[in-house]
Amino acid sequence: MKKWTVFFPLSIALFSSGTSFANPSHPPIRVEVNDHTANFNAEPVNFQGTVYVPVRSIVNELGGQIVSWKNNVVTLMKDSVTISFRIGSTTVYKNQEPFALNAVPKLMNGTTFVPVRFFSEALGASVNYTDRRISIQTGKPAHTVSVSGNTIGNLNNGGWYASDQEWIYFGNYDDSGKLYKEKPDGSERQKISDDENVGDLNVVNQKLYYVSGSKLYKCDLDGSNRVLLKNFGMGPNLMAVAGDWIYYTEGTYMFKPLYRMKVDGTSKQLLEKYAVSSISIADGKIFYTIDGRKLFVMDTDGSHKKKLLEGNYIGWVDVKDRSLFLNYNQKLYSIGTDGTQLTKISDIDSRNINVQGEWLYYSNYSTYGKPLYRIHLNDHTNQKLSDDKTFYLHVLGSKIFFYNPNVSSIEELTV
Repeated sequence: MKKWTVFFPLSIALFSSGTSFANPSHPPIRVEVNDHTANFNAEPVNFQGTVYVPVRSIVNELGGQIVSWKNNVVTLMKDSVTISFRIGSTTVYKNQEPFALNAVPKLMNGTTFVPVRFFSEALGASVNYTDRRISIQTGKPAHTVSVSGNTIGNLNNGGWYASDQEWIYFGNYDDSGKLYKEKPDGSERQKISDDENVGDLNVVNQKLYYVSGSKLYKCDLDGSNRVLLKNFGMGPNLMAVAGDWIYYTEGTYMFKPLYRMKVDGTSKQLLEKYAVSSISIADGKIFYTIDGRKLFVMDTDGSHKKKLLEGNYIGWVDVKDRSLFLNYNQKLYSIGTDGTQLTKISDIDSRNINVQGEWLYYSNYSTYGKPLYRIHLNDHTNQKLSDDKTFYLHVLGSKIFFYNPNVSSIEELTV
């Protein structure tokens, strides 16, 4: 058995020699992943010289996912790496190869914690420590798909479609918007819920989250164990799931305050009291618009709010790496996630924006027909994909789904 020792030099001020979880005389331990503050559902703790973090949160932050959790045995994956461990055991398996730890995974106050260094490095990240600040670098920016329950572009277009690679989940327009799933090739279609007008679909940790009418539900991937999490009373509302949190708007007006709550429906928090018109969650940040005229950013816990941009119209904000793509004053622009380098990409009034890979898909509102186009993010090459009027544009890999109001049907394309 190989030995992978979790060791922290005593000379580093980050750690103490005590046995308590935290030293009240010290400030909290700050963990950053790819230079953004990590979104944890519980604070990191220092236990006998080892820093622990919540396993579910750190796996999400590093772009992995938990695929199994039975009888205190947890299995997680990222790319080609599979890690399995038992809570309270010193043995961890990486791709079925055993390693021994000096610091074991622990259950603390109902949350499972793991040593931050081992699990970060085992998932391919590097870890550095400076004065109670832990900096983790994965070598590439985290992408929204690995952290969130759906892509930003799909959610901005109503969240009618979502995928976990094995299945496509969707509100079936031909059956009152009831919840269905099918294989990516269109086979094995089956209804999994009679809830109608399903939207805001999110797939996270083997659970489906969706809105039907004015109610927010959670269920298993086959539709079983359905639970009502919230009755908004009035709709429509924005909703997105990222990690262990559900972000949503709620109120009596068209644009409403922004909240978050745990995926079990508890711990409601107000994040923004003003009228939020869109949300885009990526890399531990929420990019959001107020009244469709002001663009802000904040951490997912509501801290560090900053205005990035203001104009007559700001909408359809999508995120890729360190850039935002958006409709700004009825033209297509990009801007850095820090609010710098505002750049016009095209004079076209681009709406229903949906970024997938190196392409930005959009409806061309500069023409009466509102046809479907895509533009390459590097050389800005434009391609027309369909002459049909395009609303509610969803992109799942090579498949495109959109609503054509001229014939009142969902159109499907493969690119």
